[in-house]
This record gives sequence, C-alpha cells and structure tokens, in this order.
Amino acid sequence: MLEQCLSTCKQAGFCVDLVVFFAQTMKRFCLISLCFLFIFTACRDRGQLSELTTAFEASDSLETATYEEGIEWWRSLEKASPYVCVQTFGSTDAGLPLHLVVINTDRNFSREKVLESDKTIWLINNGIHPGEPDGIDASMLFARELLMDEDFEENMKDVCILIIPFYNVGGALDRNCCSRANQNGPVSYGFRGNSNNLDLNRDFIKADSKNAQSFQELFRDWSPDVYLETHVSNGADYQYAMTYLFSLPAKLAPPLKSLVDETMIPEMLQKMEAADEPMTPYVNVFGTTPDDGFAAFYDSPRYSTGFSALHQSIGLLTETHMLKPYPVRVEATRKFMHALVNTISENHEVIQNARAQARSEVLKQTEFPLDWELDRSVSEPLEFLGYEAYTDTSSVTGLPQLYYDRSRPWKRPVPYFKAFNPTLTVSAPTCYLVPSSREAVLDRLRWNGVEMELIEQDSVMDVTSYQISDYQTVDNPYEGHYLHSKTSVTKKPIEGMPLRNGEYYLVPTNQPAKRFIVEVLEPEAPDSYFNWNFFDEILQQKEWFSGYVFDQEASRMLEDDAELRSAFEARKASDSTFRSSTMQQLYFLYQKTDHYEHHRHKVYPVLRVE
Repeated sequence: MLEQCLSTCKQAGFCVDLVVFFAQTMKRFCLISLCFLFIFTACRDRGQLSELTTAFEASDSLETATYEEGIEWWRSLEKASPYVCVQTFGSTDAGLPLHLVVINTDRNFSREKVLESDKTIWLINNGIHPGEPDGIDASMLFARELLMDEDFEENMKDVCILIIPFYNVGGALDRNCCSRANQNGPVSYGFRGNSNNLDLNRDFIKADSKNAQSFQELFRDWSPDVYLETHVSNGADYQYAMTYLFSLPAKLAPPLKSLVDETMIPEMLQKMEAADEPMTPYVNVFGTTPDDGFAAFYDSPRYSTGFSALHQSIGLLTETHMLKPYPVRVEATRKFMHALVNTISENHEVIQNARAQARSEVLKQTEFPLDWELDRSVSEPLEFLGYEAYTDTSSVTGLPQLYYDRSRPWKRPVPYFKAFNPTLTVSAPTCYLVPSSREAVLDRLRWNGVEMELIEQDSVMDVTSYQISDYQTVDNPYEGHYLHSKTSVTKKPIEGMPLRNGEYYLVPTNQPAKRFIVEVLEPEAPDSYFNWNFFDEILQQKEWFSGYVFDQEASRMLEDDAELRSAFEARKASDSTFRSSTMQQLYFLYQKTDHYEHHRHKVYPVLRVE
C-alpha cells in the first residue's frame, strides 16, 4: 500500500523523501498510540476485574455464592474481560440451563475453533454436591487472579479453561444451613441431591438426570484433556486441608498412567508444598483411623473420574477436609487450581501426546478388565500428617466411641494401598448389535459419541448371545435403581441368526469410544447398563403353567427320558427345599420343554459379533 502511495505522490510532483518521512513518523505515532491504548485497556480491564467482589469476600469469607449471585458474577466477569465467555449448554432437572464459562487467551470461544487451535482443554466442574461449595467460590477467585496477571496471555497461551459454575443447579437452589452435619461452614449452602433427589456423582454413566445427559454431550463435544471436580470429604480427621483423587491408575492406558504417576502428581505436590499447602491422596477411611494406612478409592464409571477414564481423559477430584474452616478450604482449593493449571500449561504437549497414544492403544486393545479388587499384599509408605486417635465412652450411648485429639498431631509413614488387580476380563467383539427398541441405551451411546448404523435390510449373521446365569440385587433402591451386582453369564453361539430390517443397530468397537462401549454393553461390568436396570424386562418370565395340567406331561417326560429322570432324582436327594416343593419340581421340568421361553427369559438382547 505504501509503495502505491509513493508512486502516486511522485507522479503528482511531491517530494518522495518528505512523504516517506511523514509516513514513517505517522507509523511510529500510530504504534506508540496503539501501545498506550493497549496499556490503558489492560489497566482498565484489570481495574474492573479487581472491583468484582465475590459473595464469599463480601461476607468476610463466611458465605458461599447463591446460584443467582454466582451466575451474575460470572456474567460481570464476561463484561469486564475480553478473554471470558459465558455460554449455556443443555438443560438440568431444575429446568434451568447448564452454564459453561470459557476462558481463552485467543478471545475465541467457538468449540470448533478452540479444538482446531490444538490447545489443551481443562474442564472444572463445581457444585456437583452444592453442600460442598468450596470450588464454587474458589473458581471465581482463581479466574479473576488468572485474568489480572500481566503474563496471562503468555502463561495460558496453550490452555483453554472451561468452568461449570454450578453443575447441580437444583441442589444449589435448595439452600439450607444444616444438612452437612460434620462440616465447618459456610453459613448456608445447597443440598446434595438434585431436583429429583439424585446424587449426580453417581449418575455419570447411567445419566438419569438431565444434568448428566447434558454433561455427556458436553464431554463428547469438548473432549477435555484434564477434568477436575471439587468436593469436601467426610471420614477421618487429619491435618491436611486438601486431599486429591486421580482416576484409578490401573484403569488408565499406560501413557496416561505414566504421565499421572511420574509428572502430574509429583509436580502438583511440589507446587502445593511451595504454596504452604501440603496435601495427600484422598483418605478413604470411614469408621476407623488412617494410622494403619488406607487404600486408594475404587472409582467405577458411575463416578466422574471413572467415567473420564473411559474416554482417555485425565480425571481428578479435590477433597478438602470437612472440619477445616470454610476460608481455609476455599484457599486450599484456589491454590490447587493454580498448581494444576500451571502443571497443565508446562506439560501441555506431553498431555496431548500421552492422550493421543492412549487413544491409539485402546483402539488396538483386545482384552478389557471390567472389575478390580484391591491387592492388600502390596503397599508403599506414605508420609502422613495425622492426629492421635483414642477411644472413650460416649456420654450419649454409654458405648465406646472413636475421637481425635488435635492437640496431639503426628507425622509418620503409613502404608498406602493403591494396587488393584483385575478380577474380570472380557475380549472386545468386532461389534455389538443393539436392538433398535432400546432407545434409552441408544441415546446414551449417542451422547457419548458412539458411532453406529441401523441395519436397514434383512440379513443373516453369526452372533454370540448371553444368558444371564446369576446376579444379585440390592434390597433398597440406590439412586433410583435396584442395582444389580455380581452378574454372571453363559455364552451361546448362534449361527446364521436372521436379522430383520430396522431391528438392530450395528455398533463397531473400532472407534474412539471403544472402551466406553465395552464397559456399558458387557453385562458383567459393575456399571454396565444391565446392572443399572436398563434391561430388567428380560428377567421376568411372561408365560407360565398350571400344575394340574402340566403334571401329566411332566410324568411322561420322566418316563421317556432316563437322563432327565436321573438328574431330577439327584436334585431331590440333594435339596430338601426342592424335595418338598411341588412347584419347584414341576418348574424344573417345565424349563426343559419348548413351552419355556428360551429365546427371551434372561436372554440379554445385546448380541456380540466376534
């Protein structure tokens, strides 16, 4: 453009040197002006940010923000900073949207653009239990401090931060003073259950709530590399204000396990120690003391860290200690957020590479452990800060009661048990066939990014069917379900099974969601859709018999089949209950006939194609 201008001036008879001098002077003036404008804008923005007082600060650190106060504060932050965008994503059981705060140095808040920028994505989820609000307030302090930092653009150039201010909106609106009996502040807070009284930290895999349904789609679309959820613990007493919990290392693909064990945990511990905030793994002790050691928490996919592991995402929780004063807990959470974001920023390429490798390895993986048990024979010494425990007689019950003496702190190594061994392993099939009638299951597969295709023509296929051999069920409902456990199956190969047009969806396992697919569709997995009652209809027999009619047929069966008669007599000889029950004896024989619904009763309707 300058060259064109000089040519025009020369043709008009102007002194070119004078024009060049004037242009350069104006250029320098514009650059200086732009610098002053940038400095003025930055100072103005930081000034506006410093004036954004949180409800926590306004109450002298005694209160936590209400849902309305919190959302209003984040909207104000959005107005004060060009790096912040407050979005909504899906709905909740309270009928209000799920909010998502996006903080990005590029000032770009489109999911597609952020993903194209190859930034490491960190998702923070607050208020899943609104009675544990530490993260709600800490996130506000953390975000404001981050944005006020003069080096924010440089330090955070490789990280995009996502924050859910209130996940359990219904619980946040159900404000009370006293439901957290063992917790030291704040003055008032939300309730653990959501609008439908669901514990949302047991809902990640089954997704009964609209909150979880929205979350699954959010997790699918943004695919966070690191996920943090903020909590307050219950259980034993000890000196730490902050404990942490990562996804069970044994369940992570090797590249992610190595990253967590060798880089993230050591660096965060170091940063927290430097911030005068020592921390320890989540103290998984209830009804006893940590004196003799404790075990890592087993996080099945109903929990967020178990769910995130299915998608090769690094999941972790903060668990502040319930008896520490509320300001102390919020401060510890704020420090942890700074330690974690700096760890992510410093290792952003390592995190992304490890996750890419983990995804690649899962695609190649053929055997998948589904259930685990703690190995009590293996432990490592953990330097621990505890309090002396003692037993005294309760003035209420007159019985022995455990207490802690805070005037007698101690520091010593205790055994930490974190080794888990797989107890159940299955091979992944080439694909699954899911009946098109199972809409609830298909929806959850879609929400998690599972690719599938409806079989739209009559066909024949060799498949493997599962018969549910045994299972146990809880006596009382758990999170709205009569949850099954200890499920066992028998396999039945079926050659040339006819498949009608539109009857099944073909779900290939060779896709990024492979591990998720296996863990929800294999009925023996602890948090499978079978165990969460999505297929309970198959457990009820539909056709029966009248004894006085079937008795004659049963008699003929025993006369005609010596092998059956032998098995029948052996059962009577060994089982007194069976021997004294007419119905049990006839039912035993009924199951051997074509009258019995062999094709439906306890037949798991999801098929495997090996």
